[in-house]
Amino acid sequence: MAKTKLYIVRHGKTMFNTIGRAQGWSDTPLTDVGERGIRELGIGLRESKLQFLKAFSSDSGRTIQTMGIILEELGLTEHIPYRTDKRIREWCFGSFDGAYDGELFMGVMPRVFNVEHVHQL
Repeated sequence: MAKTKLYIVRHGKTMFNTIGRAQGWSDTPLTDVGERGIRELGIGLRESKLQFLKAFSSDSGRTIQTMGIILEELGLTEHIPYRTDKRIREWCFGSFDGAYDGELFMGVMPRVFNVEHVHQL
């Protein structure tokens, strides 16, 4: 049986990341800095000579945008299967989508999970 290697990439920096807001299912596009970072990643992957056979992302705009840049830099756009899947979306934070990170991660989540700090989860 052939071995499969899985490479996981986080989406590039978005506007919400820049201003410290939780995204969840709230979708904001990549910033110029985020696009440049992902472009650099794509170039690095290309130069590493890794072989990619398939690509997957969630169906959020920021992940589709990220994957589009990576596939473009690899020269693989429309050359390998690429599928989006809603099952791999980021958590939905409900009414806290778009809230400031501190409010969610240092206030609500520790209370919900009965810990002092979210990093104890």
